[in-house]
Amino acid sequence: MKVLAASLLALALLTSGAAAQTRFILGAICAFDIQQYCKDIRRSRTREVKECLAKNERNLFPRCQDHYKDAK
Repeated sequence: MKVLAASLLALALLTSGAAAQTRFILGAICAFDIQQYCKDIRRSRTREVKECLAKNERNLFPRCQDHYKDAK
């Protein structure tokens, strides 16, 4: 039982860490594009930022386009 609880806790921590890392990388790599096209959206709203970038994907810098596609 303790092993199961520890495994679930580790899985929860890894999942939340991966989401935070994606948000950080997306914000770092696409900072200019987010400022240009998504400035009204708070960066903490990752899903809304991704939707905004998707709407403006043709206009994004290539580096952001490449990373954004991987982050989906």
